[in-house]
Amino acid sequence: MKLLVYVPILTPRIKYIFNFIFTEVLQTQVGFTSVLAEFQSSESPKISYANRPVGNEIFFRNVDLLLEHNIARPNMKTTAFGDSIVPFAVSDSTLPFDIFAASFYFVTRYEEYLPHTPDADGCFPARLSLQNKLKLLEIPVIDAWALILKNIIVKRYPTLLFFKKKFHFESLVCMDPESGLSGSGFRNGASAWFKKINSIFRGSLTEEARLTEIRDTVNAFEEPYTEKSRFFYKTTGSEAEDCYGQISLPGSYLKLLKAQVTKDYRMGYARTPGFRAGTCTPFFWYDLQLEKSTHLLIHPIAINALSLPEKHFHSREILHKWKDILDTVKLLQGHFYIVWHQDQLSPGERGKAVRKLYQDMLAHFLTPHYDLQPQ
Repeated sequence: MKLLVYVPILTPRIKYIFNFIFTEVLQTQVGFTSVLAEFQSSESPKISYANRPVGNEIFFRNVDLLLEHNIARPNMKTTAFGDSIVPFAVSDSTLPFDIFAASFYFVTRYEEYLPHTPDADGCFPARLSLQNKLKLLEIPVIDAWALILKNIIVKRYPTLLFFKKKFHFESLVCMDPESGLSGSGFRNGASAWFKKINSIFRGSLTEEARLTEIRDTVNAFEEPYTEKSRFFYKTTGSEAEDCYGQISLPGSYLKLLKAQVTKDYRMGYARTPGFRAGTCTPFFWYDLQLEKSTHLLIHPIAINALSLPEKHFHSREILHKWKDILDTVKLLQGHFYIVWHQDQLSPGERGKAVRKLYQDMLAHFLTPHYDLQPQ
C-alpha cells in the first residue's frame, strides 16, 4: 500500500521533494495523480497538495515555488510553528506553512543561486542562510518536519507502512593537505610556501609516513568501537567520492558530475556547525538550472572540524555543543557526519589537542563494542 498524492500539476520539483521526504526520509511509498476521479475513488491513504482541497482528505496548501521553472527570489512569508519561525506561511491548511516548498528551498540550496555576497573563500556564508536567520541551522528541520508529517498521516491512516530507520555515525578524515582549505585560499601560489613551512615543522618525516602515522593513530583510537572512520586520499580528478575543499553552487557539483564523481561529503559550512541543506539524510542533488535530479549523492555534514577555534579551545564546551546536534540526529534516526583534516591531526602541539578531542568525542558519542556483548 502506498500513499496517494493529488496534485493538479506534477512538476519535477514536486516529484523530487515528495519522493525525498516520503521515500528517503520516512521510508514509505508514494504515488501521484492529477486525475480527480482517480483520487476521489481511491481507497488508499491519500493527501492533496493544491490551492484548495478536493474533499475531506488531509490537505496541504501550496505556494508557487514548486510550480515554477525559474530561479527567482520567492515571495516568502514566515509564521510561528511550535517554538520555531518557519517560511512559506499558508492559511486553511493542515500545517500553517508549505512544508514541501520549505524543504525544497533548503535541500536544493535555492538561496545560493540568488544574488549574494560570497565570503573570503568565494562561498555562500552561513550567516546569510535562511536557517541561520530563523535559528534553525543546528536542526535537520526537514527530517523533524517529516516526522510531524508522518504522525499526522498515521493518525488518519494507521495501516500505512513506514520502514524503520537506523542512526548512522561516521567520522570522515580528509588526508590531502589541501582538504581543509578552499580553492581561492590554498590552490594558488601560496600553496608552495605553505608546504615548505609545513615541511620544516614535520622534520624528516616523509609525507607518506606522516599520513600512515595519522591513520594508525586514528585506528587505534577507534579500536574499542564498532564505528570506524573513512579516510579520503585525493590522487586523481576522477574519484568516486569527494570531501575536499568547500563547495560553491552550482559549479562545484557540475564539476563532480563531469568527472563522474558519484558521492560528495562537503555539504556543510566549513566553520559553522549545522545542516546547510536542512537534512541529516543523504540526498541526490537537484540541478535547479536543468530542473532535474542527478545521480550525485550528497552526504550532509553536521560538523566540520575547521569550525574549531584557531587557538585554544575547551573540549568540554565543544563536545557539549556537538552532542546537542548528535542527539537530535539520533532522535530522528538520521546520518551524522563529522569531517576532520589531516593537518589538524598531525603530530605537534595543535595536533595533540585535536587528537585528544577526537578521543573524547568517541568516548562521549559512541558505545564500546565490548559493552554490546551479551552477558
